[in-house]
Amino acid sequence: MAIPILGEIERLINEHGSAAILKERLALASDQYSALEKKLSDSESRVEAAELRTKNLESESQRLELDNFKLKEEIRNLKEQLSERHGQRLEEVREQLLQLLAAQTGRITASQAAQVLQIGEQLATYHLTEMGKESLVTAGYFYNGRSTDYAIGQAGRAYLVSHGLLR
Repeated sequence: MAIPILGEIERLINEHGSAAILKERLALASDQYSALEKKLSDSESRVEAAELRTKNLESESQRLELDNFKLKEEIRNLKEQLSERHGQRLEEVREQLLQLLAAQTGRITASQAAQVLQIGEQLATYHLTEMGKESLVTAGYFYNGRSTDYAIGQAGRAYLVSHGLLR
């Protein structure tokens, strides 16, 4: 009967050893599963972040497209205004002032221009100042900031040339 007992002991030892190995394998599998779960969670977080960035980029793209459309529309309107204005003629007194300034070798005052054109000095000053705002004429200034004399500007020459008024 001694031999069947040894067989039984041997079986118990084998089963116990197999259980220890199985326990180790289960622990390893559990660790691997935990690592895979962490990787999955990290991947999901990256995907969510990428989706958020994509939505932000799409929103920014739409905003930029709208801004681009508005700017193109504004440019079109400005070109139309410029085209309309380019074809328009100035008032006769302004054309006369430009022609007078173009004929001068130096600068002249509003008073001198008024005498030559036989108009009031205030009227000459008004038109010269307004044309200065459009760079048709240039104005010289003394230290007190008052305009003293005028000369034709490049835009004024361009106007005269484009309308056949330059002598």
